[in-house]
Amino acid sequence: MTEMTVAYLIWLACAALFVVLGVIDLIHAGEGKPFGFYNISPPPKAEALTDVTAYNRAVGKLLIGSGVAFALIGLPLLFNGDNAALIVLVGVLGSIAWVIGMVLIYELGIMKKYRKKR
Repeated sequence: MTEMTVAYLIWLACAALFVVLGVIDLIHAGEGKPFGFYNISPPPKAEALTDVTAYNRAVGKLLIGSGVAFALIGLPLLFNGDNAALIVLVGVLGSIAWVIGMVLIYELGIMKKYRKKR
């Protein structure tokens, strides 16, 4: 196994974590407690959301989709060759776009839809 294959397997394990978290969110969506998205701030309070179950399902779907997208972003790691620096650069830039995309979907999609209007 080449170094790049090992790197992709590690990348894939990280992507699998997002998928697993998303599945857990979907399984426990109806418990009435909102799930968090950011690790530096607490999740929104249930009173601040219009539909906690739908919010939790949306966050779960976002995490599953993000995990799949992250796995796809890492696919160039499987291509062996002399252009390893370019492959890593694609992975890094793709990861930056991936994070920005997740935040935009969460803030402009999920929170805008489920946050109670003041």
